[in-house]
Amino acid sequence: MPHNGRFKAGILLVLLAILDSIFTDFGLRNDYITEANPLMRVVYEASVIGFYGIKICLPLLLLYLLTRIEGKRYLRFLLGFALTLYSFVLCQHMIWLSLVQLG
Repeated sequence: MPHNGRFKAGILLVLLAILDSIFTDFGLRNDYITEANPLMRVVYEASVIGFYGIKICLPLLLLYLLTRIEGKRYLRFLLGFALTLYSFVLCQHMIWLSLVQLG
């Protein structure tokens, strides 16, 4: 993946992380969902700001690293995997939001 392509993929990952954070917070605040990740559940219960910080700062750190390291095949695979995983999670959010609206 060219440097510019990695950067764009990194930006997309950050945007997906922000959306995931917002939807997860909304679902948790309204008791529509529970946090599946035990570590993030503890973080959320301790500090919602910390929850947002971790969920958004880690992809931002990755974006920074993507601008500093040489592109390798495994990096392209891992970035693609992360984007696919976040996309799947956002689809789940859309499904439960739709079900909540119907219910």
